[in-house]
Amino acid sequence: MANSVVHFEISYDELDRVKRFYSEVFGWAFQDLGEEMGGYVLVYPNGDVNEARSADGINGGMMRRSEPGATVGPPNAFVCTISVDDVEAALMKVEEAGGEVEIPAGVVPGIGTLAYVRDTENNLVGILQALARVM
Repeated sequence: MANSVVHFEISYDELDRVKRFYSEVFGWAFQDLGEEMGGYVLVYPNGDVNEARSADGINGGMMRRSEPGATVGPPNAFVCTISVDDVEAALMKVEEAGGEVEIPAGVVPGIGTLAYVRDTENNLVGILQALARVM
């Protein structure tokens, strides 16, 4: 669909640390593309590297924050929000995995419960427990 977000990227300083964080908190899987691709890593939020695309979302990547001697600075990104079943349980996992709660969970009327956290690389991430939709 035109104008839809189709891919996200997470910047990192320490690859093992950021992979451990997203794996422990959200169950994500990764595929390293190697140094010949600048340390780029494909991200599979559904936890299966054999799935080309997540059934209920998009896949993404992780890129090294900056290369030694780079002439371009690190990316200036916007916040992505991740859907969870239980925002309080997710916040506990964030802290156990080395992240920090930036804005505690609060209710967004008509939407659900939303919190913001910092991952181990200091990226801001939204966590949303959406309201159940009645069809």
